[in-house]
Amino acid sequence: MILTRYMLLLKRLFKKKSYIVMLAIVPLMVLALKGVSRGDAGLMTIGVYVPGEDYASSALKESIETEPGRFRYIFYDDSDKLIADVKSQKLSEGWICPDNLDEAVENIVASGQTDEKIEIIIREQGLSHLLGREVLNSRVYESMARQMASTYIADKLYKGSQSKEQNEKILNTFDSYEINGNLFEMGYLDDTNPQNNNVTNYIMMPLRGILALWLLTLSIAASMYYLEDEKNGLFIWWKPRFGLIRDFLYYVVIMAIPTIMVIVGLRFGGVSTSLHREILSITIYDFVLICLANILREIIGTIKGLGIITPVLIMASALLSPVFVDFKEGRILQKLCPTFHYLNSINDAYYLKTLILFGITLLLIHSIVRLIIRR
Repeated sequence: MILTRYMLLLKRLFKKKSYIVMLAIVPLMVLALKGVSRGDAGLMTIGVYVPGEDYASSALKESIETEPGRFRYIFYDDSDKLIADVKSQKLSEGWICPDNLDEAVENIVASGQTDEKIEIIIREQGLSHLLGREVLNSRVYESMARQMASTYIADKLYKGSQSKEQNEKILNTFDSYEINGNLFEMGYLDDTNPQNNNVTNYIMMPLRGILALWLLTLSIAASMYYLEDEKNGLFIWWKPRFGLIRDFLYYVVIMAIPTIMVIVGLRFGGVSTSLHREILSITIYDFVLICLANILREIIGTIKGLGIITPVLIMASALLSPVFVDFKEGRILQKLCPTFHYLNSINDAYYLKTLILFGITLLLIHSIVRLIIRR
């Protein structure tokens, strides 16, 4: 009889247009992000103007051509055309190198400054441009390291008075040593490695955080459904001995299918880790969200009030949790946010424990609030 009531509740949910719309958000968002991440431009389209034929210029060209990464690069023969394309938003940004990049590198190594610099042309500031600057730095650093090593060795061996042949021998020796990507391997503290060995696309990285915020929104919506059903007299003949359990299971019915969709979405989006950890973390996260939603429902008590507090709660969670950016400062405030614990629990068992503790604390608070309000 009790199971039948919950099955009927699930059936009623699929008659609600708002619930169907909320469910449709997940596959549409994942498909959209996958489509954008697979586009030709990747994260950014960067125009590159390298007029010189010196070693540093040639090395930069070769680095971009052989290992473009997630960026799309377009080489230009005219710097003015590059600037015009940045202005018209055909390019995300542009890199304009000096006529002799070797000379700029040598001046930097010798005196720490140079008049000839690489110009980065952007139309507006953003996080992607900061990443682009770091990528450019890493590609030019090879030439910097080569020149620094040459200067250091020449100073030690020849007191800075080496011949042209001796200098070429030093550079050739440096070039004979090649370090590739096999030197590095990324892993997590709990050894919860991603589902594949490929690097996650930049665009897909916020997916887990976005879906976590979506579940938070859905838990608040569940409280709105509860208040609506309570107003319509659904619970008049549904009074079990333990009302707390009935309420909890009410939320579970609403959250079950969206939770499964999140797990599938993470898997399809390529940001999933081990299935065991995914299920464990999101189950505990759901428990925490249900406790939080129950507390808010008991305290606020109206659909309008919950509607007002929802955007505030989502914005605060997005700011305090590593959804887009992880702020190391203000950890005390961050630990008051359940989404923060969930996102960190995927690869760190410590936060899995704190998430459990968070849920137990909220369950006790809910029990006390419920007892006080209904007395």
